[in-house]
Amino acid sequence: MARCALLALGLCLCLTAPVWGDDTEDNKNEHDEVKLHTALLKDYNSDMRPVKDHKSAVVVKVRLALKYLSFDSLEEMVTVHNWVALNWNDPFLTWNPSDYSNINEVQIQSHEIWTPGLSLFNADATAYHNSESFYTTCLVTNTGKVTCVPNVAHTGICRTTLKKWPYDTQNCTLYFGSWMHTGEQINFTFYNTKPVVLDDFQNGAGWKLLNVVNERLPGKYNMNSTYPMLKYTFMLRREAAGLAAIVVAPSVILVLVTLASLLLDIKDNTRLILLCFSLFGHFTMTSEIGYVIPKLSADTPILLLFVRDSMIVNLVAILVTMGLMSMRKQLVPAPSWIMSVNRLVSVGPGKYIVFTEFDPSNDAEGKIVSEDLSTEDKNARTTADWVKFASVLNNLTFIILLFIYLVLICTCIPSDK
Repeated sequence: MARCALLALGLCLCLTAPVWGDDTEDNKNEHDEVKLHTALLKDYNSDMRPVKDHKSAVVVKVRLALKYLSFDSLEEMVTVHNWVALNWNDPFLTWNPSDYSNINEVQIQSHEIWTPGLSLFNADATAYHNSESFYTTCLVTNTGKVTCVPNVAHTGICRTTLKKWPYDTQNCTLYFGSWMHTGEQINFTFYNTKPVVLDDFQNGAGWKLLNVVNERLPGKYNMNSTYPMLKYTFMLRREAAGLAAIVVAPSVILVLVTLASLLLDIKDNTRLILLCFSLFGHFTMTSEIGYVIPKLSADTPILLLFVRDSMIVNLVAILVTMGLMSMRKQLVPAPSWIMSVNRLVSVGPGKYIVFTEFDPSNDAEGKIVSEDLSTEDKNARTTADWVKFASVLNNLTFIILLFIYLVLICTCIPSDK
């Protein structure tokens, strides 16, 4: 029996010996980078700030490498796609390179170590989830320097100013900082050189990025702690070539049509038709502008005010034309003050502007006048007085409306400057 027991024990040792040999071989095959990774994260706590003194702050440097920017003026939201470079020192991620085949840096997943939470304060709640976490691969050096560069898209609220639409320039500001930690715990700041990189940036549809201004706000709201923020202001200019062709140019053309119609003969129905066509064009232009501008903007585009005022002027021109057409058909004798006005204009330099060579009143006035005028001659003389006065009012109206339009064009038509 004793001999059988010894044989069984020897057989067990022989069967287990290869297994022990395999474990030893696997341990020998682990390269130094795996050993370093295991040693660094063995007792590491990713939930706590990497400081040895709780009163010390973790200084986090931030750099934005912009890739693409889109701006929705209707919803008043700006979206920035960028690579966010975050750099800080972690004293618990240090090692001696000579112990690991002179390895000076290693790559570690961001969820395995502590990472700073950088939140967007003025984010749009419907398009952005306010999470401080990000997932990427971080580079760690033997001195504890950690660099993470996640690809993040930030969507923030940007109130539009449309006074000079469609040649408007928008200033969109994004505020970044820690959602819960104070500046004495996590101190966000910029890289010393090139805090914003635009080397690979591409402009979004319809907008051109003019400049990016960065500023650090200390956030001193009370005496005990601070809440620093990183402020980025993006200056955008609208690409208005298409909108100018659709809106600005037709608005000026409607003005020219209105003024040109006032140069036609009062009795010509074409004049009234052109004015009515211009009025319809103003309504159409107002509707077109209403489709493309934000409905809830803080201010009103001056171009829209121009179309509104031009429409009012056009309506006045229609009413004046109808009044003058009715005045030409008057058969009652003109009042004395009307005849005085006609005489005053006809003898002055205004006759070269008001009375034309082809005015039908010339024929009536050129008739042979005697003491015993016939009824037909008297009606012609009466009509001539009203026709002359209508010509005076028509040219006066043209001069006044021309002056009004010049003022409107100079003040209400935006320019690309």
